[in-house]
Amino acid sequence: MRRALRALAAAAGVAAAGLALVLVTPPAAEAHSAYVTSTPETGAVLDELPPEFSVTMNETLLSSAGDAAFALRVLGPGGLYYGDGCLRIVDRTVATDAAIGPAGEYVLEWQVVSADGHPVSGVVPFTWTGEATEEGRTSPAVCGEPSTPEQGASGHHDDDGAAEVPLGDAVWIVAAVLVIAVAVTVTLIVTRRR
Repeated sequence: MRRALRALAAAAGVAAAGLALVLVTPPAAEAHSAYVTSTPETGAVLDELPPEFSVTMNETLLSSAGDAAFALRVLGPGGLYYGDGCLRIVDRTVATDAAIGPAGEYVLEWQVVSADGHPVSGVVPFTWTGEATEEGRTSPAVCGEPSTPEQGASGHHDDDGAAEVPLGDAVWIVAAVLVIAVAVTVTLIVTRRR
């Protein structure tokens, strides 16, 4: 009887681990877009402004999601934003006309929508050593809307560089962790009874 219980517990543990792998591993058709390159590149030191800032992914972006689902923002010293907020989405690339403030450390913040409909975001840190081309704003500009530059204002910025995890993905991760925890607990109980 004990052997049967041990075998059953072992089988349950293997099944739970297999289920966890299925839950955590998305099907290939649902894989999110991945960052490939950008202008500027991560860690670049620019002394000359490129015509545009851009991010290119490994697959065609879901441009039908609408411009509001995409973002490409330049955040500079003092928490100030630069640029007009207008974007161009072509195939795998999202781009905006380049604009920047005084020399210093900058971050190109980006968000795109994968072909599977999931948003993917990240940041590209870079250094600017040239002259300012415009005054900064305390919040990102919205394309087509007039905005008042606020040079020297201290903006508030909560982004710590971490990409957000969509709620659906978080639920799958939590479910997988719970399944694994149950499998480990059952295995420990059965082996302790020996």
